[in-house]
Amino acid sequence: MSRPPLPIAEYNSEKLRLRLVAPASDLAPYLSGYYRTEVAEGATVEDWLPPEEANLRTGEAEHYQAAIGNELMRDVPPAIISGPTDRVTRLRITHGKFWGIGLTPAGWSRLIGLPANESANRFIDIGVSGAPASLEPMLHELREIGDDLESAANLINATLRSVLEPDAANEQTIQAVHRELVSEDHYAVAPLAEAAGMNPRTLARFCQRHFGFVPRSLLRRQRFLRSLAQYMLDPSMRWINSLDSYYWDQAHFIRDFRATMGMTPSEYARRPHPIVKAAVTVIHQGGGVAMQALYHPDHAQAAQTGL
Repeated sequence: MSRPPLPIAEYNSEKLRLRLVAPASDLAPYLSGYYRTEVAEGATVEDWLPPEEANLRTGEAEHYQAAIGNELMRDVPPAIISGPTDRVTRLRITHGKFWGIGLTPAGWSRLIGLPANESANRFIDIGVSGAPASLEPMLHELREIGDDLESAANLINATLRSVLEPDAANEQTIQAVHRELVSEDHYAVAPLAEAAGMNPRTLARFCQRHFGFVPRSLLRRQRFLRSLAQYMLDPSMRWINSLDSYYWDQAHFIRDFRATMGMTPSEYARRPHPIVKAAVTVIHQGGGVAMQALYHPDHAQAAQTGL
């Protein structure tokens, strides 16, 4: 199978290095990318991450703490499943190296197989997560491989191919709902349900199982991320110029921002964002969007197949 150049995007600063590796074409519908993150010796980075899809993460650091939403900061286990989120994740890392594997909703269903809503807004030690058993040794081995990007990509590809569930009964429907969510065509649940061919109650149960949240929360997350992405790509612009068309006015956006990030847009803008800046840079370079949860499932597959 064709394999893209390694890495396909890279960000470097004095404190942080982030490299993005693309998955093999047959895994592209399930994985948004592999991320190698390094915090320099003697450096500490702190950031407030916006909502995202699920990830597998593994690494080592002198200190690594995180909190989702209003939780208290706590130590992060070496290998975790981080479920989909609809609120801020705060990170504080001192001198560490990590691998991350971004999962699409179809990838969560085919590779993890657990109800997404039970892992939403949580990071869980891989050993007690209930995920397929072979994921834990893969994550531990990734820590040993370290900076060898090609060996790491080969290990991830081989392991996830072996884990990929053969039953794809819901995959087409998951992909169809995913397309509608990222299409920017819907503001309300009723037209989204109609486009997905479900009644609203069925869609709510389906989205909780496969996306982690009810449709209303997912639509709110998408419009928020589209707005934040525009600002992060060009922090010199005013917030009012980055607003998604589905916001009634700036006050509407500020309410969403405070509910999602726990602060106002102005407060967020005044804080440093070393990790978010790096992630936006490499994701935009590698995938044409600015944040993981904005990936279009067809775009991800087409991009890999065309390499």
